[in-house]
Amino acid sequence: MPPLAALAFTEDRRRSTGESHQALCTLLGESGQAPPIPAARHPEQAQLGTAVFLACCKIGGLSEHSLGIVHVRPEEDQLSIRVVNEPYVVHYWAEFLLPA
Repeated sequence: MPPLAALAFTEDRRRSTGESHQALCTLLGESGQAPPIPAARHPEQAQLGTAVFLACCKIGGLSEHSLGIVHVRPEEDQLSIRVVNEPYVVHYWAEFLLPA
């Protein structure tokens, strides 16, 4: 597949998740379409994702990543999140978002 076509196929998911084009290229199917963001396996997983997003909406700051999230890697059974390396964001995540 031509590189520009592959770049176009991964554009939406890259914009939505912050995943790299290289990482998504390994997931491109035979049809060349980027894999969709997987749905949550259980209702509790979807509720957790919603709760994390709503809590993140309270994070402010001057970063270009207004929710403090740099990268999200959604998978069927887990959600990997990388946050901005700023003390207030790390503190907020540790104090208010991570399970106690």
